[in-house]
Amino acid sequence: MVVPVVTPARARTGTPRRAVLRGAGALAGLLTGVTAAGTLAGCARPEGPDPLEEPLAAARDDAVTAAAAAAAYPELAGRLTPLSRARRAHADALAAEIRRARPDRTATVDAAAGATPAPARPAASAAAAVTALRRSLGTARDGAGALALTVEPSRCGLLTSVAASCAGHVTVLG
Repeated sequence: MVVPVVTPARARTGTPRRAVLRGAGALAGLLTGVTAAGTLAGCARPEGPDPLEEPLAAARDDAVTAAAAAAAYPELAGRLTPLSRARRAHADALAAEIRRARPDRTATVDAAAGATPAPARPAASAAAAVTALRRSLGTARDGAGALALTVEPSRCGLLTSVAASCAGHVTVLG
């Protein structure tokens, strides 16, 4: 004959599981309410242009200016063609970020990209073209670096990359 073994009731210590689950549910509800309130408060889209539109315009202008100078002064083509390509890549990356973060600005960004830029008047000499590009790149470097300190981290990396590239090109053109 088998006799069932009776064990003493397990000693209960700590918080009961149901109380923990109720507390977790209440906390989740509270956090959802806070998140929803924050989302509603953040629903208002910023007015006006995106802060990246200024470096975008500078990148597009530099790309056109460098290409025009390379065409006008073939001896500079080896240095200015890579610069033009790099600034075009900067413009593409900045435009993509604006489209991602501010879909309301897509039409403006795309219209500016499709607009035929005014023909860049080549500088009076190759040296003047290089000087003008160095000045423009220095301004772009400083502007992107300063803006990087004011934007969210996801945009900071893009802007610091643009600033570093511009600094490198200033050095190469020097």
